[in-house]
Amino acid sequence: MGANSQQGWALLIFVIGFTFLPAGLFALGPIFSIIGLVCLIVALAWCYRIKPLEHMAPDNNRPR
Repeated sequence: MGANSQQGWALLIFVIGFTFLPAGLFALGPIFSIIGLVCLIVALAWCYRIKPLEHMAPDNNRPR
C-alpha cells in the first residue's frame, strides 16, 4: 500500500498496467497492451511527481 492516498492510486494504476500489458501481449490483443503501457507510464510519472512530497518537513502549525 502507498503511504498516502496519491501513492495508493498510483500503485493501483501500476498494478492494472502490469496486468494488462502481458495479457494484451499474450492473449487479448494490442488494445490491452497499449492500455497497459499507458497505465504504466502514467503510474510511473505520478510516482515521480509525488516523490518529493515524502521528504518535506512536517508542518507543526497546521490544525488537526
